[in-house]
Amino acid sequence: IELIRNENYYGSKPQIRHIVYKVIPESNVALQMLKKGDIDVMTIRPIQWERQTASEKFNERFYKLSYYQPNCSYIGWNSRRPFFSDKRVRQAMTMLIDRESILQKLQFGHGMVVSGTFYAFSKAYNKNVEPWPYDPQRAVALLKQAGWTDTNGDGLLDKDGVTFAFTINIPSGASFSERLSVIIKEDFSKAGIDVSINRYEWAVFLSKINSRAFDTVILAWSLGYSNDPYQLWFSKEADKGSNFCAFSNAEADHIIEAARQEFNDDKRNRMYHRFHEILHEEQPYTFLFCNQEHVVVSRRFTNVKVHIMGLYLEEWEIAQ
Repeated sequence: IELIRNENYYGSKPQIRHIVYKVIPESNVALQMLKKGDIDVMTIRPIQWERQTASEKFNERFYKLSYYQPNCSYIGWNSRRPFFSDKRVRQAMTMLIDRESILQKLQFGHGMVVSGTFYAFSKAYNKNVEPWPYDPQRAVALLKQAGWTDTNGDGLLDKDGVTFAFTINIPSGASFSERLSVIIKEDFSKAGIDVSINRYEWAVFLSKINSRAFDTVILAWSLGYSNDPYQLWFSKEADKGSNFCAFSNAEADHIIEAARQEFNDDKRNRMYHRFHEILHEEQPYTFLFCNQEHVVVSRRFTNVKVHIMGLYLEEWEIAQ
C-alpha cells in the first residue's frame, strides 16, 4: 500500500512525502528486512523485543518504543453449552487459570491482567474491580456447588451422567493461543476436567464462531478509544452479532442503552463501572491481558514520540 503526501492540503504538510506499507506475513522475515534496512518501522513480538533486538548495535540503529492500545485477549465460554450456563462454573474456569504466570511465561510480562472489557487506561474501566485470583481450591469448591463432582472415581468431574469435557477452538498458526490452550488442558486435567483442542484455518474458525458451533474460543479484541459495549455485550447481539458467547443480563442491557443517551462523561462512566462489575460477576469471558504494542523505528527519523494513542508519523522528520 503506497501513500503519497497531498501537496494541495490546506494545512501544514508532513516532511515525509511517501509511505509504503509492506505486508510481510512472517515476523522473523520482516525483522531481518528491518535489520538490512529494507523497512523502517515494524511491530515486533515480545520474544523479539527481549531476545532479538536487545543488542547495543541494534539500539544504535533503531528506537524501541512500547505503549498500550485498547486491546484485550480473552477466553470466551459459550453459555449455550450446559457446562458454561452457570456463572459459578465460569468463575471457576477463570480461577483455574494462572494468568500472571501465563503473562510472564508467554508474553515475557509485557502486558497487564485485566478484569473487564473497557480499555484499561480509560475512565470507563473500573479500577476497583480486581481480576479473579488464581485459586484452584476455590474453583473446585465452586464446581462442587454447581453439581460437578467425580461420582464414579474415574478422575473426571461429572453431573447427571455427563462428564465435564469440552473443546477449545483456536485458529491454526496462532502461537499464543496454541501455547495457552496446552497450559489450560494440563491445568484443567488436575481439576478433573477433560479438555480437547481443535485447530482451524481462519475462515473455518470464523464460521464456527458465527454459527455458534463451539464450546470455548481463545481470541482478542482490538477496540476503539471510545467505549460502547453494545456490539459485544447487548443481548440482542447474541444470535448474529459479536456477542457470540450469548451473554444476557437485563441490568446490563439497561445500562448499555442508557449510557448511549448520556452525554455527561462522569455519569456515563459510573454506569460503565457498574457494567464492569456485572461482567466480572458473570464471567462470560475469562479476561486475559491488555497487551503492550512494541514498535521498532529506524533512527534515520527524528521527532519520534510515543503519545497516549501511539505513534504519529505525520510529525516525524528525516534525520539530516
